[in-house]
Amino acid sequence: MKKILLFPLSLLLLFICLSCTRDVILKLDPAPPVLVLNASITPEREVAAFLSKSWFLLDSVPEYDLPDEGVKVDVYVNETFRGTMQRSDDPADNMAYKGQFRLPGCHVQAGDKVRLEAQAPGFDPVKGETIIPSKTDILSLDTASVITSDYSSARTRIYLTLKDDPSVRNYYRLVVERLVEYRKGDKVLWVSSFNDNGWESPVISGDSLVVAIESSNFRLFYDDPAFQQGIPSPALEEYDGTYCRGVLSDEMFEGKEYTLTSSFFTESSFKNDSIEAIVHYDIHLMSISEAYYNYLKKIRGFSISLGDAYLDGLLEPTAIYSNVTDGFGVVTGYQISTRRLTMPFGDRTHVWY
Repeated sequence: MKKILLFPLSLLLLFICLSCTRDVILKLDPAPPVLVLNASITPEREVAAFLSKSWFLLDSVPEYDLPDEGVKVDVYVNETFRGTMQRSDDPADNMAYKGQFRLPGCHVQAGDKVRLEAQAPGFDPVKGETIIPSKTDILSLDTASVITSDYSSARTRIYLTLKDDPSVRNYYRLVVERLVEYRKGDKVLWVSSFNDNGWESPVISGDSLVVAIESSNFRLFYDDPAFQQGIPSPALEEYDGTYCRGVLSDEMFEGKEYTLTSSFFTESSFKNDSIEAIVHYDIHLMSISEAYYNYLKKIRGFSISLGDAYLDGLLEPTAIYSNVTDGFGVVTGYQISTRRLTMPFGDRTHVWY
């Protein structure tokens, strides 16, 4: 009888502890700011980076911008100096963070070792490096409709087959992006599930479109056990699924063909007398560097939930992963293989103004 009551009593004690609060004066010695260098490098684009500075936890107004003068980011590829990056901030974009850098004409390829060295007045210089992984192709992509456990709705499950390279340790990230292609006459507007203004109604030349899509917040369910090694399922569903942060290594299928499974709720394409909207789902298989994998795997465990209660405050303090020397941030590499699913037209009602 004591064993049977052990788990319920543990839960009761947990909630009792959660319901008790007290004010604690937090005293921390101010930490001097350091440079923060972040970069995700791929052969598909010129080498780019984001450089800022850290700010103290208790600062009322966080300040991360660097001075306009004296800031420099140098690029080395396979130990050869390739040039100094140029600022690429868009002065017309007031919403974007300042600190964007790019090296025009500098492209890399699989196997390259890329090192970035950054400096700014008043800061210690920092550096970070990564190896560009080889691209892993999607051999096949199949789909099936699956019913949820409560029988309330159906998801689309994808079966993605890849061939793992046996010569090296490989790391992957699976991302699904919903793209809606709006058409009105000769006007076309694309809206991605990753847009920062995803809550706003799409606009074409002053006209706004109100779309009755149920899942405005797209979420990917990482069903495959390869994604779930050492990761609590609430983190997979609440955070990984919303931001498509699911990563995995090839430990379960090293050097073999493997079929990854995941699922999501889909929406049909739609049209009426004045508007047509074609719904696509782009399936991105990302081959990522070890630093990329280590960073995302670390932040995946930063959440615990029990029903509707978020218990993040019970987690032990943990340092975030960084591969930047004498500073913070991550310098990573990746390549992408993509397949697209285009949804058939349905009979939903959508309103165009």
